[in-house]
Amino acid sequence: MRRERKPIFLTISLVALSGLLVAGAGRQTYGKDNIKVEQMIAEILAAHENQTQIQYLTKTYGSFSIERAYEIQAVLTKGLSKRLGDVSGYKVAYASKAAQEQFGVDEPASGPLFRLQRVPSGSKLPASDFVEIAMETEIAFTIGKRIDRPVRNVEQLKGYVKWVHAAFDIGDYRFVSDESKPTPQDMIATGVGAHFHVLGPGVAAEKVDVDAVTLKLLRNGQTLAESPATNVMGSPWNSLLWLANKMAKTGGALEPGDVVVSGTAAPAYKTKGPKIKGRYRGECGDLGNVTLTIQ
Repeated sequence: MRRERKPIFLTISLVALSGLLVAGAGRQTYGKDNIKVEQMIAEILAAHENQTQIQYLTKTYGSFSIERAYEIQAVLTKGLSKRLGDVSGYKVAYASKAAQEQFGVDEPASGPLFRLQRVPSGSKLPASDFVEIAMETEIAFTIGKRIDRPVRNVEQLKGYVKWVHAAFDIGDYRFVSDESKPTPQDMIATGVGAHFHVLGPGVAAEKVDVDAVTLKLLRNGQTLAESPATNVMGSPWNSLLWLANKMAKTGGALEPGDVVVSGTAAPAYKTKGPKIKGRYRGECGDLGNVTLTIQ
């Protein structure tokens, strides 16, 4: 039986949570940022339900901190889980030094993955499931033993991992595109763009050198992106280690069966309309391949 989840990195009190979710005069703001959280959450949930795009949150509601963004994400997670099922893992974003420098952050970010967002390799999805696709080939880990305390190093971490997978992280970009970029706060508050994740066959950690893998993304046989796995924080294992320790230090945990999608340094394949459709293949060397058809 899975244990009840705590919010990632932050614990929101029941009093604060009810203040966020219950409509009423004087209850639209939360914390020193003076952000209208209820209105924000309602707008994000409506965009998911209606498959529409919204303006950057920081443009509509004003600036807010990274800490506040995770608080908003925790409340949004409760709303999304009613439609998408329980949280069944996490994705890591800003997982390369180049991405962190580009967006002005000094560490990665994370967001929840939901049970109904997990798709096996070889599946078919309708293009209508997407507004603006953002697709990447990544390495994913399935947790075998509960991690609820800090882990010293990668070698110790490997003892907690059941499987390593070639994977797709398939985001659905929910912001109206313009010349500017979303802030890390925009992305974190909305769950860092998670939509679907596709897992290839599981391989035991001791049977593959993850750091020797090159991550390739192909559409209809054409290579769209290619990047060494070591561009992800020096090793995808470091990405998992960062997440596990960040959660453990704040009272969270990675549970058996959780999937962690570790990030990539290659640009995502981002497109709208007919070019969403295609036969996608992720190649990860000795780790194997992952495939998906969008039609």
